[in-house]
Amino acid sequence: MSQQQSKSHSIKRKLVNNISAVISVILFTIFLTVDLSVDSWVEEQFNQSLTNKANYLKTLVEDDNGKVEFEFSGKFMSEYEQADASEFYQLWHGSEVFERSQSLQLYKNTQLPFLELPINESKIIDYDLPNGQSGRVLISHFVAKKDIRNTNASATINSMTLAIAAPTAELNKVLIIIDVVFILTCVIGVFGVRYLVTRIVNKGLFPLHNLNEQIKLLDITTVAQTIESDFKVEEIEPIRNELNKFITTNQQLYSNEKRLTSDIAHELKTPIAELISLSEVALKYPDDKRISDTYTSDVLSISERMKTIVNNLLLLQRSTSSIELNAQTIVLNNLLKQTINELTFKHPNIATRINNTIANNVTIIADEFSLNTILCNLIDNALFYGLTQHNIELSAVSNPKSTIISLSNKVATVLSEQQLQAIFDPLYQLDSSRTNNHRHGLGLSIVQSLCNLNGFTITASNTENNTLTFILTLPSG
Repeated sequence: MSQQQSKSHSIKRKLVNNISAVISVILFTIFLTVDLSVDSWVEEQFNQSLTNKANYLKTLVEDDNGKVEFEFSGKFMSEYEQADASEFYQLWHGSEVFERSQSLQLYKNTQLPFLELPINESKIIDYDLPNGQSGRVLISHFVAKKDIRNTNASATINSMTLAIAAPTAELNKVLIIIDVVFILTCVIGVFGVRYLVTRIVNKGLFPLHNLNEQIKLLDITTVAQTIESDFKVEEIEPIRNELNKFITTNQQLYSNEKRLTSDIAHELKTPIAELISLSEVALKYPDDKRISDTYTSDVLSISERMKTIVNNLLLLQRSTSSIELNAQTIVLNNLLKQTINELTFKHPNIATRINNTIANNVTIIADEFSLNTILCNLIDNALFYGLTQHNIELSAVSNPKSTIISLSNKVATVLSEQQLQAIFDPLYQLDSSRTNNHRHGLGLSIVQSLCNLNGFTITASNTENNTLTFILTLPSG
């Protein structure tokens, strides 16, 4: 088996991973959108700053009756002074250089880029500044405005081109800071989400952990226990209820097993004690003819009783699962005749005591051995407990869904509800049969086990006139 196959699955781990992944993807998408939006906004602000400076410089260019003048003052825009040399501008009249910033005087052989553009159009491009820094240049083509004080304005148009350059170091620094903040926020957000999801999932799975802890404390060998909870959880309650049913069933099975073991020991203890006592007497008085003459027959009788008990116990054990079922079509009356013949040695008057009203055409599909054993034990039980002066009533009713066999016998004392509930328990005996060496309380237990194995149902109830009635229901097909 591979390592992946042997690795156990975890609901908690899967929930934490899936929820964390979904939320992390959502957070990453949001942070990335915000980051891109902020980056775009910062770049727009930088470009807008270049545009504002260019517009201001363009206002300083005037057409005084055909003569272009540029009234620039360094005290208002010191970034273009020679001492700073951080930002630059250059002005062209037509295609000739008209004006350069003082900062460009340090780089006499350097020209800012010139582009042919339509009038009143601008363009921003990336550019390596004369001082070696990375930067951007805004190039704008415009017409020098006329001096409004000059009434004799010339009709000549003076086209001008302005290039203004600024470093992008601060812009890049801001963008890097924004990206770092985004990455850190994203990483912290992912770990924070995973932490919160883990806490939430742990809290959500607490009822399941609590259920597991309660199961660990269970002990079916002690008094009856069930799993209880003051806090009801909709998803856990069906599991709790089914577990309680399972626990109750197993506690009952364990209790029945203990009682059955005790009853088996009790049933075998009596014949064993008789054998020991008989043997001790025979050894003590070896010459006593009264003992020696009956010793072997007594031992054989006791051994036969023990054999009967053991055989019935084995049949009870087999009837729970190991019998191979062979369903076949059975004529019910033919099977009843066979059963009656098998019981004749125990009940010689069986033929006169049974009143069989089952029609000869009633047929069923079932396992013959199972049904024969069931009917044999039911009839034997009715013959033993039923009053001899009253007949045992046998009847059957068939319909498309099932065949219902009814067996009734008169009893001296009506059974209590407690006795009716326990009548199918292994080794359970009524007081009237405890003194009989041939009754061991296993017959009806075998009936119940065979019914369960075959899918039949068997019930016992008190009916009118002190009558005990067994109803055996066999499903059709």
